[in-house]
Amino acid sequence: MAAYRILIYDDDPTAALITQRGLQTLLGDEVIVQATTNANEAWLACANGNVDLLIVDPSPYGAAAALIRAVRTYRPYLPILALTAYDTPGLRARMQALGVELYAAKPIELRELAPLVVQALHHSANGVVNN
Repeated sequence: MAAYRILIYDDDPTAALITQRGLQTLLGDEVIVQATTNANEAWLACANGNVDLLIVDPSPYGAAAALIRAVRTYRPYLPILALTAYDTPGLRARMQALGVELYAAKPIELRELAPLVVQALHHSANGVVNN
C-alpha cells in the first residue's frame, strides 16, 4: 500500500518542522509528511491530488482561511485538521463553518496528535468526511 501524504501548512517554519518531523517519526513508513509556509504551494499540492490530509494552522494573520475555502471548493472530501495556538470558541466556529473536520489546540503532545491524524487518514481512505 502506498504511504499516505500529509501536508502541513503553517506560517511559522519552526512549528511546521517540529510537527512534520514528529509525525513522520511517530507514524513511520505509513506516511510521507511535508510542510510548507506558503499557502500557494499548499493549494497546488492539494489541487493536484498530492495530499491525503491537510493540516492547517489558522493563525489570525495567515492565509489559512482562503486556503481552506479553495480546498473545500475543489477537493471537498480532502480531510483538514486545524492545529492552532490561537484557540478560541470563535476560531473553532469559523473552522467548522469552513468545513474543517478536526481541530486541535496547541500545545499538544505529538502522541496525542497522531491518533487524530490516523483517524483523518482512515476517513479519507474510506471516502468519509465528518461534517
